[in-house]
Amino acid sequence: MTSPRRRVGATTRELREQASTAAWGIQFVWRECRGLVIGSIGVMVVRGFLPAALAVVVKELVDAVIEVGPGGGASDVSFWLVTAFVLALLEGLSFFADRYLVDRVRDELDLRVSGDVLKHAGTLSLEFLEDPTRRDLIDRAKTDAGQRLASLLSDLRMTMTMGIQAASLLAVLIYIEPFVLLVIPPVSIPFLLFQWRLAKQRYQAEHRRVTKRRWSQYYSDLMMGPYSVPETRILDLGPLLVRRYQELLAGFRDRDRVLHRKNFTGSSLATFLVVAGLYALFARVTFGVIQGTATVGDLAIFTGAASRLRTAVDGAIRAASSAAEQTMFIANLREFLGVRTTMPSGGRSLPLRSGGAALSVRDVHFSYAGGTHPVLDGVSFDVQPGEIVALVGENGAGKTTLAKLIARLYDPDAGQIQLDGVDIREIVTEDLHATVSFVLQTFARYEGTASENIGFGNWRELLDRPGEIQRVAREAGVEPMIQELPDGYDTVLGRLFGTVSLSGGQWQQLALTRALARNASLIVLDEPTANLDARAEYNLFQRFKSLAAGRTALIVSHRFSTIAMADKIVVLAEGRVVEVGSHDELMRAQGSYAALYGLHRSHFPEEI
Repeated sequence: MTSPRRRVGATTRELREQASTAAWGIQFVWRECRGLVIGSIGVMVVRGFLPAALAVVVKELVDAVIEVGPGGGASDVSFWLVTAFVLALLEGLSFFADRYLVDRVRDELDLRVSGDVLKHAGTLSLEFLEDPTRRDLIDRAKTDAGQRLASLLSDLRMTMTMGIQAASLLAVLIYIEPFVLLVIPPVSIPFLLFQWRLAKQRYQAEHRRVTKRRWSQYYSDLMMGPYSVPETRILDLGPLLVRRYQELLAGFRDRDRVLHRKNFTGSSLATFLVVAGLYALFARVTFGVIQGTATVGDLAIFTGAASRLRTAVDGAIRAASSAAEQTMFIANLREFLGVRTTMPSGGRSLPLRSGGAALSVRDVHFSYAGGTHPVLDGVSFDVQPGEIVALVGENGAGKTTLAKLIARLYDPDAGQIQLDGVDIREIVTEDLHATVSFVLQTFARYEGTASENIGFGNWRELLDRPGEIQRVAREAGVEPMIQELPDGYDTVLGRLFGTVSLSGGQWQQLALTRALARNASLIVLDEPTANLDARAEYNLFQRFKSLAAGRTALIVSHRFSTIAMADKIVVLAEGRVVEVGSHDELMRAQGSYAALYGLHRSHFPEEI
């Protein structure tokens, strides 16, 4: 069992961490919305003192009416009536001013924080983003991040507003009935601790279910996603996916039901104790009026102020516990924005050039995080400027991994990859990506127009120049396909926002055209024609050789009809280079390449 001292120490640490996070969040909000925050604080102070001021004015009004009596002068009564009207009107208007400022802050923060999360995600390494354990942190950080910061500000303001109201009303009630101190603090402090622990339990429950929420979203996407629906329907996976989805949500509901029950029980008990205590004191004040020790104004103000006090104390406690809960969620955002896994950019710039680049791979070793065997184990080969080189090997030989290393999506564990004699780790990242163009095996299918799908390849120069995009499409041979679309280059492609979907081969042709749109000295193609038949691939590769004339190309392919046209072939096996040479040279050597070629020819004679 944990000792009381340890429990107190743990609680103190948690409160200190929450205070630090709250300070970070407030600084962020202040930096982004200073004017709105100042206005919000002003409204908060006014709203905080208005109930007590209104209660005092009502007391004076009641006493003035009693003192004047029937037929008396009404000057004092009129003054207090006008004052009460002004305060009541100000209280009503301040509510709408408060809502306006809160909504403005929420909108501004949502815009800024969402952008910051996306920008920061764009700086993180691919290894970090691919790590499933890191996905939970990413999901926690991006879920309503801006709303959480706005809610923190709103909750803190509400805590202070209600706190000022409670303190000022309590002062008024103490003046009338000092025994109110025996009712409010003894109940409020335990209730505040209860709500804080409940807020922590709610956060912990949500923290633990992030992965399950991702699963629930995955099941939903499988049931309704345009690319998965055909197979899930054919396999009749609907009942299974729905059952798994509902099991997850039922687990969430059952856990939340326990928390709701705790909240209801604790809140009901606290309310009963406060109401019972205040009504006992109300009875004392009533008898005091009868005995002449209190005025009717005292009775009137006690009735209204006691009710408002109970509401203010309850509101302050709930707002404070909600603020504590928001800080726990904001800590996820703070942790995510503090992650620094970006591979450092080099400092050397590459000059613009029109010809091909020289590529050298020098004794490269690489293993994925958590992997038991190296994917690349001492790989070395050279590609001369303007040369077209094919990478060949069985699945798992390391071809795609090597392509990602050349793109510097990862850094090798050992060895070097050089471009024109410079280690790519020393090159400015933007220059490297401008010099090397890629079509990766899992190429993107952008939900946008056909023109945008090409222009994204060099968007800074092409997106506002449709004529240049059309030129690239003509040279790549995809313009006839685009002209057959309903709106030509302006046709919105994809199934999420458009009405036209392409075949896998057509998407792949657009991806290859996108790569050619870049003025790159080195083009890396990872299975660029996997969705094309042998004849279409042959025609496309012949056209590619013409378009890429003078540029260096590295091609990963399983199609030997394509491989044979390369200037040089590098054969990989189990992460090592086992052969290098032209098609004819490797066939004469009767080694690994010849064996793979013979195996492919026996199974796919139409592709040779």
